Amino acid sequence: MKKKKFLLLILLTTTLFYSCETNTEDLTTDPILDPQEDPVLNSNFSFEEVYAFEDNLLGGPHIGMTNPASENSLFISSRENTPSGTTSEEEVFKLNLDTKQLDRKNTSPGGYITKQLKIIDDQLVSIGGTELKIYDLNLQNEPSSIAYQNNFNLSKYGVASDDANTYIIGGYRVDTSTQENTKIHKLNINSVDLFEEIIETPETMVGASGAISNNKLYVFGGATYDNITEGTNKIFIYPLDNSQNYEELSMSVSADITYVHKYGEVILIAGHKGLYVGEKTSFIGIFDTNTNTFEEIETNLDSERGTKAIHQMIVKDDKIIVLFGHKAGSGLPQSKWSILSANLLDD
Repeated sequence: MKKKKFLLLILLTTTLFYSCETNTEDLTTDPILDPQEDPVLNSNFSFEEVYAFEDNLLGGPHIGMTNPASENSLFISSRENTPSGTTSEEEVFKLNLDTKQLDRKNTSPGGYITKQLKIIDDQLVSIGGTELKIYDLNLQNEPSSIAYQNNFNLSKYGVASDDANTYIIGGYRVDTSTQENTKIHKLNINSVDLFEEIIETPETMVGASGAISNNKLYVFGGATYDNITEGTNKIFIYPLDNSQNYEELSMSVSADITYVHKYGEVILIAGHKGLYVGEKTSFIGIFDTNTNTFEEIETNLDSERGTKAIHQMIVKDDKIIVLFGHKAGSGLPQSKWSILSANLLDD
């Protein structure tokens, strides 16, 4: 009897062992998926016109453009090119990208000519040279304003921002005797001290913009104060951890003015030369923050004999959107502008 029980115990143990083996195999037979690869950007941006309009915009480093996350629209701001009478106006446009409805809001006085736009606390903030103007996103009400203190006046500056902060890059300090501005300021819109000096730069950057990635501020191109008519190909990388160290790299192109936005682990740079002298030549490039390498991207943009150029850029919904055109001037009596869009990724 004991022998039978022992044989039954062996049989039961063997059965359980093979059952466990079978279950283990069943749990591991599903294929192991490859890790998701980062999307690859198109090597050639084919732009299509989204909207066209005529308006006497200043162009160059003086136009702001941004988009809200809450709706499919974009905003453009500029001081008018030729003010009527003695008082200038600031003009803000809102383009609904679904309906193509364009709304305009004019306010006076227009202030200094440079404008940059950011969405802060669900409001449209126009960063001017002498004050902030704060609009509701529907442009229905008159904007409120915050005047800069201590005679703080700026011109031809760029911007960079992340989810929490906005930074003002270089430009001219119009209120100083030298006008040179070797500072990057952090904008504190809810503080008495609007502009906090956070970085001392090795040279004045005029018309240069930047982007923030991995707690570093990347600034591209722009002219120097001592040689305003000649753009540079410089890239400055400033840490945002109070360190005084910085890196200096270079692009394969030079730019009088740049517009810069982060997209994943890369940074998109758009801009042009010929802002001050010569024919205008636009470019778009990408900077890989993992490898610190710059690459120019081919496009179908036509400068029309050096008269048209990129005057602003944003990134929205896997698309790059640029403001393309020219301001009125000698031989160009009409100021024509186009909103152009290209896919960043291969469909």
